[in-house]
Amino acid sequence: MDLDSVEPVINSTKNMCLTRSRPFLKQKHIKLLHHCLKILPNAYLSLDGSRPTLLFFCIGALDLLDQLDTISCEAKQEMINYLYRLQITSKNEVPPESYGFRGNIYSFLDPVSNSEVISEYESAHIAQTYSALCCLLILGDNLEQVDRTAALGALRQCQQTDGSFSAFSNQSESDMRFVFCAVSISYILNDFSFINVDLLCDFIQKSVSYDGGIGQGPQFESHGGSTYCAIASLCLLGRLWDYSVLSKAQLEKLKRWALQKQDVGFHGRPNKPDDSCYAFWIGATLWMLNAHHLVDEKALRRFLMDAQDDVIGGFAKYVDITSDILHTYFGIAALSIFGEPDLGPVFPPLNIPMRAFEHLCKLNRFQT
Repeated sequence: MDLDSVEPVINSTKNMCLTRSRPFLKQKHIKLLHHCLKILPNAYLSLDGSRPTLLFFCIGALDLLDQLDTISCEAKQEMINYLYRLQITSKNEVPPESYGFRGNIYSFLDPVSNSEVISEYESAHIAQTYSALCCLLILGDNLEQVDRTAALGALRQCQQTDGSFSAFSNQSESDMRFVFCAVSISYILNDFSFINVDLLCDFIQKSVSYDGGIGQGPQFESHGGSTYCAIASLCLLGRLWDYSVLSKAQLEKLKRWALQKQDVGFHGRPNKPDDSCYAFWIGATLWMLNAHHLVDEKALRRFLMDAQDDVIGGFAKYVDITSDILHTYFGIAALSIFGEPDLGPVFPPLNIPMRAFEHLCKLNRFQT
């Protein structure tokens, strides 16, 4: 996006947010999310290989809206059963690095055994494993069917020599997104012994940019999304406030960098238009840094209210465009962080509703 195309978006955002804040269109959001659980528009076809993530956006948002119980018990169980069908376990005849959860089912039915056959070329994806586990927690599953050793062992195969993680083991990109996924999976499954935590933390430390933000890797431009992934990872590891990775001065500089990303809403990089999803990425980062009270919450809320889709419900990336379920989830989650009435709380470090996090805590206490 060049400067000529960015400036009208920024000006439109400022002009919209000078007016009185619009109401929160809760019922329209609920209707949209229920519709998307049944059938998605064809615009989502390219994301067919990321079904757990799409499901997470829908049920995660419904949970924050306190509408999860409007999904029938039968439908919830169907979702749980489907998610477990996506799992590749040690019982399948595939390499160990392929274990975890896939984004979709590409296997076929063996006409002789009448059982599902998983191709040796199929592989789990670290982001889909994270999303599937979050969905199972939201749906109240006890995770007993998760092949923990297999999924955690696959993480070891995904860790690179610089401490970062790839999406899967074979020649995949590696960056801060997958660091967060690996840490979150380990946190949910209550076992960090399969990953090299010190090497991972070294990767995060080396990814701090000159301006105080954190990039996707060393020498990359700092970015709101990768900064969230790094800070959330340190928070889940219990390494955020011991200054073993980031010094007190670096954390203070990071707070300043994050706060400077607010124009009306938040943007992820300098000279970019405000985007509703960064209300979560930056807002959650500031929450973990105990600095979210420094945000201009009224301006942020006005921006998010203006990013709502009046026609079909949901939240859009910018004002005056069509909504999508990614920005709908993150818009609602951001409002939750900043105390929007009639919304349930979110747990920012893991990016799941607080109710799902409390369920996880009960499961882990029972295991220990």
